[in-house]
Amino acid sequence: MELFYQTFGFVAAICTGIIILAVFFTAVGYFKRATRGFDIVKMKGFMKDGKPINVHLANGKTLLGVRFIGFTDFGGSRAVIPHQLSGMAVLETASGTRIYIRADSVRMFEEIEKIT
Repeated sequence: MELFYQTFGFVAAICTGIIILAVFFTAVGYFKRATRGFDIVKMKGFMKDGKPINVHLANGKTLLGVRFIGFTDFGGSRAVIPHQLSGMAVLETASGTRIYIRADSVRMFEEIEKIT
C-alpha cells in the first residue's frame, strides 16, 4: 500500500505541474493577444523594398519620395479601435518618420527612380 501512495503521489505531482503550466501559458498568451498593439503586414511582390514612391491621395495631395512599409493589422474583431482605423497604409519618409494613412484615402502609388 505504501508503494501505491508513493507512485500515485509522484504521478499526481507531475500531472498537477503540467496542468498549472498549461494554465499559466494560456493566460500569458491571452494577455499578449489582449494587450498587443498592431502588426505591419508586408506584401511580397507588391512593391520593391526600399524603392521610393509617390502616393497620390483622394483629396488631391501627394506624398513625395516615401517608402511603402505595409498595412496595419490590429488583430481582427477583438481590437477596440474604430473600424476606419483598422487597415492603414504605413509609409516612411527619408528621415525615418513613419506616416499612417487610411488605406481607402490612397488613390494611387507611383514608383519613382529617385527622391525629387
